[in-house]
Amino acid sequence: MTATPLPDLGRRLLTNVDANHSDFAESMMLVPAEEYRDPSRFARELDVVFRRNPLLVALSCDIPNPGDFTTLDIADRPIVVVRGEDGVARTFLNACRHRGRSVAEGCFGHSRRMTCPYHSWVYDTEGKLVGLPGREGFADLDVDGLMAYPTAERAGAIFSILTIGAALDIDEWLGDMQSALEMLNLTKLHRHDVETKLPSGNWKATADGYLDGYHLGYLHRNTIGAKAITNRNTYDLYGPHVRIGFANKGIVDQRDVAPEDWPEPYDCFSLVHYVFPNISISGHPHRSLMVSRIYPGPTPGESTVVQYQYFREPLVTDEQRAEAEQKRQLYRDVTYEEDFLTVIDITRHTDVLAATGEPFRFGRNEMGNQNLHRWISRLLA
Repeated sequence: MTATPLPDLGRRLLTNVDANHSDFAESMMLVPAEEYRDPSRFARELDVVFRRNPLLVALSCDIPNPGDFTTLDIADRPIVVVRGEDGVARTFLNACRHRGRSVAEGCFGHSRRMTCPYHSWVYDTEGKLVGLPGREGFADLDVDGLMAYPTAERAGAIFSILTIGAALDIDEWLGDMQSALEMLNLTKLHRHDVETKLPSGNWKATADGYLDGYHLGYLHRNTIGAKAITNRNTYDLYGPHVRIGFANKGIVDQRDVAPEDWPEPYDCFSLVHYVFPNISISGHPHRSLMVSRIYPGPTPGESTVVQYQYFREPLVTDEQRAEAEQKRQLYRDVTYEEDFLTVIDITRHTDVLAATGEPFRFGRNEMGNQNLHRWISRLLA
């Protein structure tokens, strides 16, 4: 089975507009506020959700060539994702096997060798130890390379489980989300190298915002929500992953046109692909994309969101770069001042809500949120 083609998704959105509601879950869902603040549950989420299940750690276009790498920290695991000379993407613990110093630095880079600056132990792009000054002092050395995490590449995305030796069946994990991601043509992208890094509150409350089409015309009524017909969303649930369709006001002009004849790039609706547990990909197959990564912080009340823009063609002119920067600043301002300040405020209230036994309520129209919490609970159980 494959994901719903975009013309069919457009037809479903128009049906929801005419019905005056979004896709509905079977019932409302209650989630105890305690689950957003409990330190022991948070520690289990880091261990189970973020370290024992596949995470999207990079797009293929982030490291297209042998020697390209990216580094990041997820759930207290510093990693480096590197494209080997054989073209295979691999994920390693970013720690020298001598004394633990990072062997790669910088968000993105290129090098045919990863060299620890402490004692110059050298590793190649496949993680093999290829240089060791004073090797005679390590005659009984019991390692031959960096510690590797299970890694797989599908549909223009690289996934890894941050547990050494874990079994990784990426096709089972993605299910029909794989075909949804294939529709996005992730391999045909070029990253705008300017990073946006923003603070937010609890990571699940932050994820709730990315999965919620209900708030778009209210919280964002004067910004990105101005073009939307609020609360008419479609929700395609692919295991723990979600594809959300958003109806834009122009969709009513297509009522008498067969969806397969709607003009691409389908400006009459918007898309968000949420790859569990922490990646939001906003955009269309033929347009630019915004990728947002949610990283849990050191406490339940903190997270960091890192955003990158991706374009269908390289940005080569000053005009293109200026346009990209203008778009970046718009989304930076909207997501921080409207979304993340809201999440921080919600997080601030969780102690008193938990003390009174008050839950968070997710309506039938909030299927994406319900799916997130259902899967977290399932994995923790």
